[in-house]
Amino acid sequence: RVTAKRYYELVEEAERIYEITDDNLRRIKELDHYLVEHFQITFGNRIMNQIRKYVPILVASGGTELEAIDDILSKKVLRKLESKNLAYVKRAAPDLSSFIENLFGEDEMDQCKEYIRQIEINS
Repeated sequence: RVTAKRYYELVEEAERIYEITDDNLRRIKELDHYLVEHFQITFGNRIMNQIRKYVPILVASGGTELEAIDDILSKKVLRKLESKNLAYVKRAAPDLSSFIENLFGEDEMDQCKEYIRQIEINS
């Protein structure tokens, strides 16, 4: 059993020890620019702050930075695509998947790629 005080201590410790890397911050920024350019959607400071808090906690719990980034981007950012012209999003989806693979690695970001595939199928 963990008290609230101890929980917050663990969160602060995780944020100190497992701070998101500059390389992954750069990748996120590049993806943000791509999404603005091609879909007119952006993360904003609120989601970036959530990423900075969430990544260290997931890493401290045994996950990886990219798993945390994949999770939050697929649920908080890519869902914004649903509010756009779905015919356009469907046509642009393969390029978005390729961009994500080139940016993060072919074997990474499975949740994001699956979310994009579902948009292609269901649009």
